[in-house]
Amino acid sequence: MSSATQTEANLILEHADQRHLAVRSAIGSLRIEGMEPDKAELEIVELFARGEIDFATMSAQMDAYSDAGL
Repeated sequence: MSSATQTEANLILEHADQRHLAVRSAIGSLRIEGMEPDKAELEIVELFARGEIDFATMSAQMDAYSDAGL
């Protein structure tokens, strides 16, 4: 049973690494294009990177933030 738990933990860490890499890459791409994400946008993507929200929730929050024109 412990090996299954360890394997699950390794997968969780691997997904966290992938999320952090995706977030850093996206932010880097924006900066290359001369755009700087604001604090609220960075907070939303950090929630995703830490695994606190899923991709769909992150997208919905970013859309809502964008639509609010904040």
